[in-house]
Amino acid sequence: MKDIRGIDPQLKGIAKKIPYNRFMILVAKPYQTLALKCTKIPDGVACRRVLLTENGRKLPIDIYEPAAVTDVLPCLLMIHGGAFSYKASVYHKKLACLYAAEVRCRVVFPDYHLLPKYPYPAAYEDCLAALRWIVENAESLRIDQTRIGIAGDSAGGTLAATLCNQMTAEALPFPCAQMLVYPAVDATMSTQSMAQYSDTPLWNSRNNQKMWKLYLKKADSVLIRKASPMQKDLPDMIPQTYIETAEYDCLHDEGVLYAERLREAGANVDLNETKGTFHGYDSAIQTQIARTQIAKRITFLKKCFSCEK
Repeated sequence: MKDIRGIDPQLKGIAKKIPYNRFMILVAKPYQTLALKCTKIPDGVACRRVLLTENGRKLPIDIYEPAAVTDVLPCLLMIHGGAFSYKASVYHKKLACLYAAEVRCRVVFPDYHLLPKYPYPAAYEDCLAALRWIVENAESLRIDQTRIGIAGDSAGGTLAATLCNQMTAEALPFPCAQMLVYPAVDATMSTQSMAQYSDTPLWNSRNNQKMWKLYLKKADSVLIRKASPMQKDLPDMIPQTYIETAEYDCLHDEGVLYAERLREAGANVDLNETKGTFHGYDSAIQTQIARTQIAKRITFLKKCFSCEK
């Protein structure tokens, strides 16, 4: 593996190697549920929960929004990462609140169904249901239907990219933005960084291989192509795109290659290759390095949401 002594000193405290297996998934769920409940909503942000039903499954959705604001606002469908296996982490909740407050938008945050019980396409169907619900209820939700963005990190980036590539096929309005943070977009795992980073902090190629195996367990070749954005045919229209990669991350190269693929298809892509970072580095949300990159995401969203349609 390539030397990773270049990791930013601010991130040393979270630079732990974490195994990925069914036992870890089982153990993490109650802890994450409790941690999320105990994480306070900051002043200036309100949160409400709705419960949808998709394919006979209950789908909880949290909406984070500027407090006491009744104006029609843009909307960000934010899809959390976690290897399609883990619930949202505390920092995901903090990010959702930060985006709502700083961008002044409504952040729709689905609690989609997870591995190992629910392989593909369950998570995609949940996120698609959340997006349809936004579009169909935009007036009552006080959401500007012309200013809907889709964002996701890691496995959430997979789902966000898949949704953006399926908007025409799903007969949904064209989104004004897609924001992909160190996304997993290539099920073939054939890049150089995938070969290099097999034991990096928080996530690595060995874990990544296990994840795709679980996620695509019940998928045939057609579904596998649909589930992997790098293999899926791109639509004629591609939203304004922000892709962020981490330097010491097995997913680094596929993020760069996906940006190149989108550009070749005519998309406007902001590629932010962060340095001294590893997958999930922004969970250290109070560090300066994380804050600097999060500010770039906020700038991108503000730019997309301020465009006249």
